Amino acid sequence: MSNELMKETMEESFKYIPKLINGIDKEIEHISNGEYTEALSLLTYILEGLDWSIQAITLTSPLHGFSIDISKTNESLNLLLTAIENSDYQLISDVLNYEIKDILYSYINHCQKGELN
Repeated sequence: MSNELMKETMEESFKYIPKLINGIDKEIEHISNGEYTEALSLLTYILEGLDWSIQAITLTSPLHGFSIDISKTNESLNLLLTAIENSDYQLISDVLNYEIKDILYSYINHCQKGELN
């Protein structure tokens, strides 16, 4: 990936990831309110957003130096998949709130500190 493309991708991630976090918060709210149809609908977009975000963070790591713990991330994603398969909405909410958001916030906080390469 060219340096210019990495910079553009990283800049887009700074714009997109806060929106994704807001979407996760909305998902948690739907689950808390028992609005499972809405939650499932939104979850599709969240999963697509997570896929893009994780790829963007990983591909641009030479610029920002933030490294995703792939093992921990995969554990969280596998737990999320299990929760979805079992329609365990509380677990979906917990994984998104306490594990996935933590990864996204860690990236944003790292980059906002100016610790870029």
